[in-house]
Amino acid sequence: MTPTVVAFVPSAPLLVPPVAGGSASLDNDLRLACLDAVSRALESDPDEVVVVAAISTAGSWDDGHTWDFAGFGVRRRPADERPSLPWPLGIGAWLLDECGWSGGRRYVGVGDDDEPALEVTDRSVVVAVADGTACRTERAPGHLDPRAEEFDDAIADVLTGGDAAGFADIDQPLARELLCSGVPVWQSVAVAAGGSAVARAELLTHVAPYGVGYFVALWWF
Repeated sequence: MTPTVVAFVPSAPLLVPPVAGGSASLDNDLRLACLDAVSRALESDPDEVVVVAAISTAGSWDDGHTWDFAGFGVRRRPADERPSLPWPLGIGAWLLDECGWSGGRRYVGVGDDDEPALEVTDRSVVVAVADGTACRTERAPGHLDPRAEEFDDAIADVLTGGDAAGFADIDQPLARELLCSGVPVWQSVAVAAGGSAVARAELLTHVAPYGVGYFVALWWF
């Protein structure tokens, strides 16, 4: 079945102010855009929220797990006894908490070699946590690659146009060369759409402040 709304957000740890530390204000616009996207998605009053992100080992987790950014030197305050999620999924969990979501949720991690499928209903909201290329500047993780900006612009066009089928046309070898980690997440969304048309699409922002392509968008079905 097709989800009600999909909110697309980046997996940037610096969205979390304690992780960002003194530079948190530099990412405030991106952070506010992410919170706006998730909040607006939740206005559909879903039965559950499914967070999907790209991680090294695929798996699924229920709401008995939560975020903890100890790997970045930030633990939950106050402490939480629940087991920790992989940090990309933790970004989605943190955003849901910040937006005050207390309903059902589950978490799905996908990788390049996984069948990109999500189990959703027409009462689900999906939070798709995914990044574009990591080659937008010399200081980016993959350094500067002149192909990266065009690649990210094409992803922005897919998001703006609500073109779920467009995710199937991504050049995957090129995506790997450009260190684009978001492909399996976006393709999972395309599979979940099941050929249904996107009724409305909105790209809230497309930036690359650290040489990594970040997108915030909403799709309504």
